[in-house]
Amino acid sequence: MRILLLEDEFMLARSIRTYLLARGHLVDHYDNGQEVLEVIEMHEHDFYILDINTPLVGGLECLKVIAVKYPKTPKIIISAYHDVEYISDAFAFGCSDYLKKPFNLKELDIRIAHLTSQVQPPKVIYDPMIHLSRHYTFNKENNFLFYDGIIQKFTKRELSLITMFVSNLGQIMTDESIRSFVWDGEEAEPSTIRSLVNRVRSKLKEELIENIRGFGYTMKRLDHA
Repeated sequence: MRILLLEDEFMLARSIRTYLLARGHLVDHYDNGQEVLEVIEMHEHDFYILDINTPLVGGLECLKVIAVKYPKTPKIIISAYHDVEYISDAFAFGCSDYLKKPFNLKELDIRIAHLTSQVQPPKVIYDPMIHLSRHYTFNKENNFLFYDGIIQKFTKRELSLITMFVSNLGQIMTDESIRSFVWDGEEAEPSTIRSLVNRVRSKLKEELIENIRGFGYTMKRLDHA
């Protein structure tokens, strides 16, 4: 799920983003409301987490616009304000839930799961197999990578890296994203991360992982997939 996070407190934003990334979500973080207003004009996210007191444009102003443009999309307001008027305004402007700071990240996760469960997605036929190329497929249920139907052998961290790329096809994964997902937020030197990526690339029989110089890495389906 792709989540938009509006939060100008750097450490809190980093903690939320790292936690949600480890939970398998993509997080687009912005530290001011003006950027959020520009972004929501271009495309919709699956979930919105908005702080009230942010530079340039506040979270409630952003909430008003999002609620009109994407009324069915879940929205959580997070704030240090405990005044009932702020809470009342947030719900009046269309928020789905209100979370007071400080809060436990697990609580945020529970509220996200609850709100998204209430959104009824269109019925689709579930297929656990993702076709990455003519030869490579990935099973989302057991996180196995197959080449011509044969399971490929990788270490636990190598397979975790592949799982992250497959879950975020076409997205650029930075060193921080890889560290958060594969090392679960623990410290890992850039050289260690680079070594892991290169090791996986060397084991693959096709160029599935591309190095985007200066930004990170990405995995795309090959044209003949």
